[in-house]
Amino acid sequence: MHKKEINLALIAARKGSKGVKNKNLLKIKNKSITRIAFDIVLKLNNIDNVILSSDSQEILNSVPNNKKLIKLKRKKKLARDTTPMMPVMKDAISHFEKLYKLKYQVKSLVIIDPTSPLRNHTDINSALALFKKKRPDLLVSVHQAQHNPYFSILEKKGNFYKLSKSLNKEPGSRQLAPDAYEVNTIVWIYSRKAIMKIAKRIPNKTIIFKTPKERSIDIDNQNDINLINFYLKNNEKKK
Repeated sequence: MHKKEINLALIAARKGSKGVKNKNLLKIKNKSITRIAFDIVLKLNNIDNVILSSDSQEILNSVPNNKKLIKLKRKKKLARDTTPMMPVMKDAISHFEKLYKLKYQVKSLVIIDPTSPLRNHTDINSALALFKKKRPDLLVSVHQAQHNPYFSILEKKGNFYKLSKSLNKEPGSRQLAPDAYEVNTIVWIYSRKAIMKIAKRIPNKTIIFKTPKERSIDIDNQNDINLINFYLKNNEKKK
């Protein structure tokens, strides 16, 4: 039987968080960041369904029911501090395909992390179009790194410290160093093969999608929340 291929979005929002308590229930402009992520998904092109995966019933209840939405109560073993994302993604794909009795096959999985509430749907639609065109195993959003491993990041190598990355000729200034990018959580798009077969966080066939630094803030601590509020206030003043 031919299976229809679909693009599935995943919002992974567990209840445990270290830097910010109840982070995925944090409200920005009176809306939880998990709800903000879901509202963005509804604006995306070519997303057939979305799974909200959480070990918290409160988080699951924070997003209203919708015909595209599947709420998945995550097992405890998949919601620990040390749980990698890969088994969470596999669990989402397996749950979806079993739910629809294997009539559908997930072609790509689009990760929309709640902790990047300043993302916009235009960026993600552009990323989806690039993924479709280039057909990598992973597209990951990035922004220009503040520090460069060829110029300003040191690692211990033996008894001494050296630059993390080296060139035949050491760059004399940051501007002469090769470009380096920092991954963010605006959007990650995986092929089915990358998750179900390769099972590697950054597979060999990875491409990047550049996003502006001001939209790339990932909430890890109170300083990140303060910075997000600063940008939102500035945007309000410009209107």
